[in-house]
Amino acid sequence: MPFAALALIAAAGWSPTQSFDAGAAKFHEPVPRVAIDARGKALLAYETGDQRLVVRVRTGGRFGAPRVLARNTLDYAVAPGAVAYEAKDGIHVAVRSGGGFKDRKVASSTGSEINGVAIAADPLGGWVVAERQFPRKGSGKPYRVRALSLDAAGNPTSPPQDLGLGQFGLDARPTQALAVLPDGRAVLVFQREGVAYDDPDPVVYALRAHGGTFTEPAVVGDGLTDPRVTVDRERGAVLSATMTTLCGDTSCAGQPRAIPLNPDGTLGAPTGPTVARPNRAFAPWAAPNALVFQLKTKVKPFSREAPVRAASLTRSGPLQTLTKELASEPVALPLSGGRTLAVWTTRRGFGAALAGPDGVFAKRTAPAGPAPEIYHSNPTNRDARSAGDYAIVAWSRGHTVRVSVRTFAEVARRDQ
Repeated sequence: MPFAALALIAAAGWSPTQSFDAGAAKFHEPVPRVAIDARGKALLAYETGDQRLVVRVRTGGRFGAPRVLARNTLDYAVAPGAVAYEAKDGIHVAVRSGGGFKDRKVASSTGSEINGVAIAADPLGGWVVAERQFPRKGSGKPYRVRALSLDAAGNPTSPPQDLGLGQFGLDARPTQALAVLPDGRAVLVFQREGVAYDDPDPVVYALRAHGGTFTEPAVVGDGLTDPRVTVDRERGAVLSATMTTLCGDTSCAGQPRAIPLNPDGTLGAPTGPTVARPNRAFAPWAAPNALVFQLKTKVKPFSREAPVRAASLTRSGPLQTLTKELASEPVALPLSGGRTLAVWTTRRGFGAALAGPDGVFAKRTAPAGPAPEIYHSNPTNRDARSAGDYAIVAWSRGHTVRVSVRTFAEVARRDQ
């Protein structure tokens, strides 16, 4: 049976959307963050109106009661089994322990309001944490990037490692700067920052073997922006970036590119479509077999809305149109069997499409519920993640947080 037909058979598999009131507060967004593992175990974290960081655990197919982890956090991120957050005194990680969480401070930091954090689970045990760090005082200064590894109990295995000037997670859409391969190798990708205006700011990447430290960051390429890293446990890692033509009123635009990570840690040749008007292409996100991005049909200043396009990375063919509607913040999520799930939002709600190993997409149903607001503060108001056959999407609108989970195992079985 054709893959497109199989996609239609299992179209209605998203779980009923759960909604949670985060509590109203002026100029506040709940900023939901999620993680899921290959068994469907998931965590949802968000901030309440009174600035409590809470986490909900998915058990029996539904998310349970909120558990308060901290108050007045600066940033936070979620991985299977753990929540990392920035506080005034440094980086904390709360690890699942028994029926609750064990919270510990894992590193001191500057306490800047604009620090950021990322966390990824290591399949061989433990987690990896990366930090975007700003000086405690001053303005107009560059960020630095630090990283550290944690053991299975959440204890640091070594002091934080300074990887130099740089930043990640500042482009106001879902991001993934850090991921870990099945063999325990962590991949961190970020953008260098300069002290002077004309200093180079290449995209760089660094690798860490399980139990080791990160290599000196190596240049991915000059003229690149908006880096991401995606790991498929069967097909390795791929970086995505914009081969920048211009950076304008809302973002950088240019040719969308996917850059595979070779087994030896070197990078393969950049691949991706060549669009006729690269100044209208932006927001690329690659999985190993497909690349998703946005492409404006006309000049529209100060707008990050555009149709969503896709290209197969495994076979030649025309650009695919996933939606002609004005959409925002698409992501490409790897699923087992070399499949790719694309998720985006329009003003009406979510959209989704599923590709097989050939990178050719077919429309799918998407999580139900009202769309998140188009405009939001720097932390995006939505998050989407995947592992194995599972995908999870969470978003906020006003002070309501919504979340839905989907398993694609049925499609995988029928396709065998």
